[in-house]
Amino acid sequence: MSLPTPVIACTYSEIALKGRNRKLFLRKLLNNMQAMLKGLGGVTIHHVESRLLVRLHDETRTAEAAARLHRVFGLQWVSPAIELDRGPLDAELADDLDAGREPRLTAVCEAACQLADEGLGRARNFRIHARRSDRTFGLNSLQIGAVAGAAVHQRSGVPGRMVDADFTIDVLVLRASVLVFALKEQAFGGLPACSSGRSLVLLSGGIDSPVAAWMLMRRGSRCDFVHFHSGRTPEEADTGKIEDLTALLARWSPMPLHLYLVPVVPYEMRAIGAIDDSHDMVMFRRFMVRTAARLARRHKCLALVTGDSLGQVASQTLHNLAAISPDISLPILRPLVGLDKHEITAWSHRTGLFETSIRPYRDCCSIRSPRPTLAARGIDLLRLSEAMGLEDAVREAADAAVRRVIAPEA
Repeated sequence: MSLPTPVIACTYSEIALKGRNRKLFLRKLLNNMQAMLKGLGGVTIHHVESRLLVRLHDETRTAEAAARLHRVFGLQWVSPAIELDRGPLDAELADDLDAGREPRLTAVCEAACQLADEGLGRARNFRIHARRSDRTFGLNSLQIGAVAGAAVHQRSGVPGRMVDADFTIDVLVLRASVLVFALKEQAFGGLPACSSGRSLVLLSGGIDSPVAAWMLMRRGSRCDFVHFHSGRTPEEADTGKIEDLTALLARWSPMPLHLYLVPVVPYEMRAIGAIDDSHDMVMFRRFMVRTAARLARRHKCLALVTGDSLGQVASQTLHNLAAISPDISLPILRPLVGLDKHEITAWSHRTGLFETSIRPYRDCCSIRSPRPTLAARGIDLLRLSEAMGLEDAVREAADAAVRRVIAPEA
């Protein structure tokens, strides 16, 4: 008997803590799931007892659908499952109990054995983890586990083990069906994409800022991106790496992302002879933040996002962070501020951004003065801004921004 697996059981966590707004977050999550599964030949999603059951018309694409759902923010677990109708199971169980026979749970045992055949491999032991969402079912969780476990042991010869087993098969009893699954993959949780307002990310060619963007997206923000390049045009600067990073981030988004490519020439032309080497780095950062703020207001973004980690480099000392933006009214969000480089790099690996982030690229920040001040004062930067005509540079740079609409990388 071959049992198909056209159902994917998805659970959410943080959304369950919401009060009156829970329906809004759920609706956004459902829409994002539908968008992520577009093109798979027909999908229906039902909200069943705090779970989202995804049914595919083409069951052969279950693995592909599960991989896509793993990138939907708001989901906590994704599990391709065998779905069994409760009707025949309940009837069989009632007959067994009425006749005083040992319960058979034939369909559950067959499903568990099939999953064991496919997944046990070299596992030295296994366990059946049974739960009842519907307690009217004729057996409790321990009894269900004992029946299914005996069947798997008899088929495979592998012993059962209740704690720290090498292989686990889950049996979940719902009101209308029973789900049996062995692949339970943890997703990234968070809030549904585009549920928390729009923000503008200052995207560099390094490791940090793409991770910062991913973390804001995980908190539900719809992110636009701005990158400052050293050439007069994006083609001259060869911004392919930046577009590739944005395309990787777009894989986590239900819609294409907007990337604004901004030349730094307006700053450099005015900084010559007006900005000393010790203040060049912090003034350049100030130029970027002020230009990003102008673009953010123009495109209705509610906050700026940077990859700053406190004390990691000279421009990220507490003195310099404070001095760079004393007159910026938009919130500046720094999701990496308390992480060290090892932690940031681990997140870069985990999110699939690392290999692209370390590709060679001539980032405009890397060519600034090698000996920047570590304790700039806001009052000094305001004075230097006036002396070099920073606002004119900001206006010119923002007006020269080129927009790219970036679709997800396959």
